[in-house]
Amino acid sequence: MVEYPYTLNTGKLKRFLESIPKLGVDKVTINTLQKLGYTSSNDRLIVKILKFINFIDENGAPTDNYKNFRDTTKAKTVMANAIREAYSELFKMYPDAYKEDNETLKNFFRPTTNAGERVVESMVDTFKALCSFADFGAAPIIEGEAKEYPKIEKVKEVEELPSGITFNLNIQIVLPTTDDVSVYDKIFKALKEHILSRS
Repeated sequence: MVEYPYTLNTGKLKRFLESIPKLGVDKVTINTLQKLGYTSSNDRLIVKILKFINFIDENGAPTDNYKNFRDTTKAKTVMANAIREAYSELFKMYPDAYKEDNETLKNFFRPTTNAGERVVESMVDTFKALCSFADFGAAPIIEGEAKEYPKIEKVKEVEELPSGITFNLNIQIVLPTTDDVSVYDKIFKALKEHILSRS
């Protein structure tokens, strides 16, 4: 089970992310944060969050994500891809997770922790705080990521077979697990348009 990090003070997390382009650091550790004025015990969680989105490695050294985030022309795309990868299970269930309401997100996070509602709400707030630095529309979808619904190719016409020969074609589609009925509507619409239609 994935352990989703969170902070009780997303304001501090946002402030740190905003400062990254101007910071010159070799490592981001608890000591680094303290030197920068992040002295609260809750501020230490920023390190865990940065590791989760692969902005720093286990030793606190900046990764390519962190370095590329410093380029303000790329920052929003870098963050979007980092979030999609870190929260991959969430995006498999909800391809537009960043648009979902708080209750939907809380229902996703609740089974991942034994903690109470305060922690669950903080997980949602942390996710949304990260998303505020991302542009999911500009970010290319990474390979292997779940799409909103499967692409269905039109079946080619089968050449006429000799008399007496029966040709059966079975098509199996694995439906994604989701509470969003519109996803299924799109799948069946695509089926009708590309497979069931004789045009």
